Amino acid sequence: MTLRVEITYFTDPYCSWCWATEPMLYRIRETFRDQIRIRYVMGGLVRDMAEFYDALNDIRTPAQVAPHWRMVSERSGQPIDEQLWLELDDPHFSTWPACVAIKAGFLQGETVGERLLRRFRRAALTERRNISRRDVQEILAREVEGLDVERWRADLENGAAERAFQEDLEECHRYGVTGFPTLLFRYVGHVATPGAQRPVLVVGHRRYGTYREILYQLAPTLREHPPRDPVILLADYGPLTTRELAEIQGQGREAMRAEMERLEQEGKVRRIPVPGGEFWQRTGLSVERP
Repeated sequence: MTLRVEITYFTDPYCSWCWATEPMLYRIRETFRDQIRIRYVMGGLVRDMAEFYDALNDIRTPAQVAPHWRMVSERSGQPIDEQLWLELDDPHFSTWPACVAIKAGFLQGETVGERLLRRFRRAALTERRNISRRDVQEILAREVEGLDVERWRADLENGAAERAFQEDLEECHRYGVTGFPTLLFRYVGHVATPGAQRPVLVVGHRRYGTYREILYQLAPTLREHPPRDPVILLADYGPLTTRELAEIQGQGREAMRAEMERLEQEGKVRRIPVPGGEFWQRTGLSVERP
C-alpha cells in the first residue's frame, strides 16, 4: 500500500483526553495501516502549575485535576488513576520535562518514540507515577524495547531533546494549537484528489467515525483492513486496555472483556488490573508493572 494521509498529533503525555483518544488512534492504525502515518508533536500542557489556568474546566491546582481525570475515565471507558494529582506536592509542577524526555526517544526514530510515549502515558495515567521526575523516566526508559538508553541520556544532557521540544512548541504556535488532543490531517498521496489540498484541523476528543469521515474526505480510495485477532494485536502493539481492544474490534466493552477473559482462561493472555479497568498482555512476555 502507499502512504496517503499524514496525521500530525499534537499531544501531551499527561493529557487525559489524549489518553481517551488512544482507542480511536489504534483503530485508525489497525484499519488503514501503512496508508496513514501518525507523527507526534509534544505540546507542553503545563509549563508551571503555579501559573497554569484551564479556563474551560476551571482548573488551577493539581487537586482540581483529579475530578477532571475521573470524569474523563467515566466518559471514555479508559482506565485512569486520578490519585496522582492528590500526591503531587511540587507547586511548580510541569509536564515539560516529560515532553523533553519523550522527544529524546523520538530522536531514535518514530517507532521507539511511540513506544516511549506510550510507556510514559500509561505510567502517568494508570500507574500514578510522576513521569516528570528523572528517576522515574530512567526506570521507564529501560523498559522500552529498542531504546538506546545511553544515547537517550546523552540527548537529554546535550540539549538535543530540548531543541526538538522547542521545535514542537513552535509548530503548535504556527497552527494556533493550545488544547489537546488536536489532530491535523494532511493528504500526502501522489494522485490529485479534489478537495484534498487543504489540511483539516480537528480540536478535541472525537469519535472514530469523525476521523474516518475526514480520512475519506482527503483520500476517497483508502482501503480498510479487518481487525486482526486480539492476541496478534497484543503482540504488535503491546498491552492494550479493554476499551482500546473493543474500539479496534468494533465491539462493546463488556463483550470485549468477556472475550479476553476466555482467552485468559485458555492461557493466551494475562490481565493487568489498574484502577478503573485493566490492560491485557500476551502471555510469554515479562509482566509489566501494574
